[in-house]
Amino acid sequence: MLAIVTWMTGCFSYAQTSKSADMMSKFANFCPQKATVIRDGRIQTIDAKVLVPGDVVVVKGGENIPCDVVIYKSNEMKVNNASLTGESEDIMIDTGAEPTRNIFESKNVAFFGTSCTAGEGTGICFKTGDATVIGQIANLASSAEAVETPLAIEIERFILIISAVAMSLGVIFFVFGMIYKYPPITNLVFAIGIIVANVPEGLLATVTVSLALTA
Repeated sequence: MLAIVTWMTGCFSYAQTSKSADMMSKFANFCPQKATVIRDGRIQTIDAKVLVPGDVVVVKGGENIPCDVVIYKSNEMKVNNASLTGESEDIMIDTGAEPTRNIFESKNVAFFGTSCTAGEGTGICFKTGDATVIGQIANLASSAEAVETPLAIEIERFILIISAVAMSLGVIFFVFGMIYKYPPITNLVFAIGIIVANVPEGLLATVTVSLALTA
């Protein structure tokens, strides 16, 4: 039973780690490597990392937006801001839209990290890298204090209690075995068995399933 539970827990851990790794690998395609710009009167493809404010950027359907850009020429251009705002509906770029106080309500602005889903457009880059909206959000997220959650605190307390009980019982029965003149190897195996039996190998699976059911 211990072997089965440990194997199942390992499968759980592997599945969760694989999902995390897969999610992180998708971030490699999150930032476009290349950008199409108009420089010196001609269209060029350059590394996105060398874009500067003032560059004239050309974006086509299916491409990711390489910087925060104000679109001044659009051909049925639509953008998807789901990665930034969570809004699932595509937004039609309107170059003649009135200025707004909230940049997210601007109909002629495309943001770094979002994607052009249809049409094409030409605009002027005004923010790059950490200065972009998504760059500022990333900076805020990375600088936020990591506070331990109540669940993590309770699990840590539970693990400390279980560890103390398991180790105490293992040592006590090892001492009793020595008193009753059992062979040292037998006592050691018995003590290890008691310690292992007291450790909840299914804790990871239990917590994961409980959280899933609660959600």
